[in-house]
Amino acid sequence: MAARPQTSRSDTGARRRRPADRRRLIVDAAAKAFSDGGYHAVRLDDIADAVGISAPALYRHFPNKYALFAETTAELATGLRSALDTVPEGGQDELRALLEAITATSFDNRRRGGLYRWESRYLEPDDAAIVRDVVVHQHRRVRAAARRLRPSLDDPDANLVAAAMISVAASPTTHRASLPARDAAVLMSDAAAGLLDVELPADTGPDVPTAPGLAPAAKREVILTEAIDLFAARGFRDVTIEDIAQAADLPASGVYRHFPSKVAILEASFWRATDRVTSGISDALAASTTPREGIVAMLAHYIRLSSSTTELITTYETEIGHTTPQAREALRNQQRITVDEFATWVTRDRDDLSLAQARFLVHAALNVVTDLSRQSPQPSPERIKALTTRILLRPHRPSAE
Repeated sequence: MAARPQTSRSDTGARRRRPADRRRLIVDAAAKAFSDGGYHAVRLDDIADAVGISAPALYRHFPNKYALFAETTAELATGLRSALDTVPEGGQDELRALLEAITATSFDNRRRGGLYRWESRYLEPDDAAIVRDVVVHQHRRVRAAARRLRPSLDDPDANLVAAAMISVAASPTTHRASLPARDAAVLMSDAAAGLLDVELPADTGPDVPTAPGLAPAAKREVILTEAIDLFAARGFRDVTIEDIAQAADLPASGVYRHFPSKVAILEASFWRATDRVTSGISDALAASTTPREGIVAMLAHYIRLSSSTTELITTYETEIGHTTPQAREALRNQQRITVDEFATWVTRDRDDLSLAQARFLVHAALNVVTDLSRQSPQPSPERIKALTTRILLRPHRPSAE
């Protein structure tokens, strides 16, 4: 029998040596997990499994889930700050360079961007300040660069245009549509920079009905309405069935007569919003005679819906990780159908775009709608429509006489 080769202690140590970048691997895995599933839905065991280590090994780097969450969020924020700080202040090219830096950073962090955009609501004050300072710094730099190129912008218009530009540049983090990184960077930077020339209508404020109208009396509708308000204000995890029942003026058993669980309430609310989007798109197209008319009409409906249901939009963006995997996949499939409907009509109006490019622009436009609708005070729908129309459609050129 041949003798087994001898293994030295040093050889064994080399094979068992922990990778030098283990902490880096943990942070990357955590950022993706928190972005995809939400802070509360993610377990440290899941992150450890993704890295290929045990939970005790993970605890040697981070004492608890919050510490890991805070570090991943701070890292994303400081990475964006570093990208912005590479752009020299002043000069004709500053705005374009800033937008390219934001787009590139967003594209690099597509799997982690949800963490930066939506999950910072769970940060403690000192950690939240890190993110807030970067967001403010980003906005101020883009706004200042825009005003240097268009000095006539007053404060409200400059703030709105800057917010819309940043929303376009950051939009790759909100979807998984496919396009080569360089092509996407040019497309998004062009779309964002093009907003500088938009002539904004006067700000009349949000469309507020002259009378509040009547609320549905059906208990199921009351439960859905009250639950969404609570989820938006306090977060899904911190709302109980008893809280919903009290808000709906029902006993807890009354809630369970309509919904088997809190998750079922959340999913029903999301499908209600999805159905409204789908129905509105069909109505908009039925009333249109050209692709351009259809796109403008679909945008107008989407803006009205988003502006009037900000609590639902906020809940959808922040709490979808609490739905079942089957429901989450079905909802996202329906989102893709909506984007493709928009994108198809965009390509019928614009022969300079592929369907893949149109999808990116549609995601950018819908992201602007969501971001601006959540501002306080909320811009008027007409101002949002002016910006999003420019993203999707080429401006009309006056005909030569």
